[in-house]
Amino acid sequence: MSATPPVAGSGGMPAGTRRRVAVVGGGIAGLAAARDLVRAGAEVTLYEPAQLGGKIRTERFAGRRVELGADAFLTRVPDAVALCRELGMEADLVAPSAGHAALWWDDRLITLPSDLVLGAPARLGGVARSGILSPLGVLRAGLDWVLPATPPPVDLSVWELIASRFGGEVADRLVDPLVGGIHAGRTVELSAAATTPQLLGAARKRRSLARALREATGGVAAVGAKGPVFLAPRGGLGELTDRLVTGLITEGAVIQRRGVEQITLAPGEPGAADPGVAIDGEDRLFDGAVLAVPAATAAGLLGPAAPSGLGGIPTATVTMTLLAYRTDELAVPEGLSGFLVPRPGGRLVTACSFASSKWPHWSEPGTTLLRVSVGRDGDDRQDHLDDEALADAVVREMGLALRTSAKPTETRVVRWPDAFPQYRVGHLDLVKRIEEELRRKAPTVTLAGASYRGSGIPACIRSGRDAAAAVLAGFDAGRA
Repeated sequence: MSATPPVAGSGGMPAGTRRRVAVVGGGIAGLAAARDLVRAGAEVTLYEPAQLGGKIRTERFAGRRVELGADAFLTRVPDAVALCRELGMEADLVAPSAGHAALWWDDRLITLPSDLVLGAPARLGGVARSGILSPLGVLRAGLDWVLPATPPPVDLSVWELIASRFGGEVADRLVDPLVGGIHAGRTVELSAAATTPQLLGAARKRRSLARALREATGGVAAVGAKGPVFLAPRGGLGELTDRLVTGLITEGAVIQRRGVEQITLAPGEPGAADPGVAIDGEDRLFDGAVLAVPAATAAGLLGPAAPSGLGGIPTATVTMTLLAYRTDELAVPEGLSGFLVPRPGGRLVTACSFASSKWPHWSEPGTTLLRVSVGRDGDDRQDHLDDEALADAVVREMGLALRTSAKPTETRVVRWPDAFPQYRVGHLDLVKRIEEELRRKAPTVTLAGASYRGSGIPACIRSGRDAAAAVLAGFDAGRA
């Protein structure tokens, strides 16, 4: 464990003022929050009834350790790389070996052009040649260069932002499969400010969005030259959470393998500036708490004290199906990491990763491994299929996409109910109001996790660390 100093701004905790803090939720956000709190001198108790790590889950399948949830983290958001460095894991990080993705469109796999930014074209040549757009769709996309400037509002849907410049085909066939796939949502409802701030920012800088994207990236080739976009520990993301858990135990944190039913803001100890926090009505009070659980769960825990709107952030359910094939019966296209599936096609599958080609440490002679995603906001077909029927449906669609009659030698279905928060238009303003209301009621109770300011691993790490810093700042304010 590296000798990382206490959280910036907390100054540590003077002797005799050790605070008790409860962290509810043992996903990556809760673990990151607990780490910073315990290293700043707090007495930390973490509550988690299920598997520590949350949506990070590394287990054995088809003879190797694979991811049943997220399989990597973005490097452009630095928090995951920074945490791995602090934990001494930086040398163990690996990048995907296959970087190009395809689109399953018109019953064929079409390699996506390299000059796309979250599906939006920085140049139109590659899109025009790909065959993804109709001739009219290509012409409409080209109007971005001549249409008058239309400065976007503070927030609008991703679909509206893209369609206003490039037309509906680009929005439906390129941006929605990528951005909608990342969030398991519909870009007609997803907030541009919350999910694609880089596209929204670019749209405000130039009349042409394509030109602004080219300038922002410095050219597509320059993006790749800066290093890999994704990284993951060679032994699996579970190594990251295992290191965090081991560190917490070593540094004296208590991990309670049970759930929490109620958070009560109780009168503090004599002379205290802030209310105490009671867990399930227990007499022993905590001085603060981080609720690193989904927003609806946090609202239920807080009950009448929950900020308005906290329980109303919608979610989507996703299922991951792992399929192992004999390589002599199924060989995936070279150079592709997988493919996306646009919503208009009506397919059950939303995306497929050629996992054994994408990740060199998952490769094993004789076996082809696929990770197939099903489910997005507004599509509940998976809920009406048991695991066997769902796996059969996925195998049929893989047969169509990859033009094979091969059957997998091993399958596994992993369901993630309500795992993807939906950032609707106005989401960031809602989160700001929720945080401000909670701060007024309880300055040392904070929220963390995927429900608020980003659902990827780096964003969740940052959310947990920010929540820990806010709790510590609340203590500092109480001493002032």
